[in-house]
Amino acid sequence: MFEYTSILFKKTPRYLLEKRNLIIMVLFVSIFAIIFINIYKPFGSGQWVDQQGITSTKYLLWSILLVCIGMTVVAISRIIMYHYSRNPEHSVTYLKYAIWVFIELLLLSGAFTLLALIVGNQLNLTNSDPLEIYKNAMQNTFFIIGIPYFICILTFSYQERSAKLKELMNENIGFKSSNLISIRDYRGVLQLSVAKENLLYIESADNYICVWYKKNDILKKQLLHITMKEMSEQLADSNIVRCHRSYMINLDLVKVMRRDKGNLFLELEEPGVREIPISKTYGEAVLRRLVPIS
Repeated sequence: MFEYTSILFKKTPRYLLEKRNLIIMVLFVSIFAIIFINIYKPFGSGQWVDQQGITSTKYLLWSILLVCIGMTVVAISRIIMYHYSRNPEHSVTYLKYAIWVFIELLLLSGAFTLLALIVGNQLNLTNSDPLEIYKNAMQNTFFIIGIPYFICILTFSYQERSAKLKELMNENIGFKSSNLISIRDYRGVLQLSVAKENLLYIESADNYICVWYKKNDILKKQLLHITMKEMSEQLADSNIVRCHRSYMINLDLVKVMRRDKGNLFLELEEPGVREIPISKTYGEAVLRRLVPIS
């Protein structure tokens, strides 16, 4: 029981919160919903066809309008989820994700119920009990979004596992060295391996990072899709430490630490490399590493 409870509070896989996958999910749900509605005619809409003689074309157009309304709710929800998950102070656990989807279900069911009541009153249909319509809407909405959500999650999970398997195979083909710093993106895919003495510093660029390193005495950089928080966790066992909200630095290569107008800066003896600031948030930890107290 404890094991299942602990899973609920684990962070959801990154692929569920990736912008590309969120867009794919919304589009797939939209297509699935249009097909589902036209085949099963949920929300009491079958009465509209039987009693009012609505043509298949008009019903298709109505279903597209209905789906557009519903997917607008889902799209807004997913935009909020995406920006919420990108905040370093927030995390989307399995429990939060499940609650989020359930709230989407409630909102969609309410919107569909309201639309069914409006149309039903205009067409003078007999079944206009709001509670009954809402119950019916909940059941149908569960299938409309539940089935495509499940398919998308399985597909994204398979793609993620395939990418990791490919990465493991690539690692086994290559060589391993304790002198290398391996850097992976947000999916855990290896993107760069650099000798410890050649990795200079890492700079934040929104949801990306820029890795600055030397190659044949030439300063180079590589942009990776991962947050600075995730990067600092990935390199927690190395001497590449976070010294500022926007910077991580290789402490082994620091040659000068100086104070200027109350602010601390670190300097590397490398041509063209800027000085790296130390913020108050990370200052104490950095100083403890640079100037150990005996």
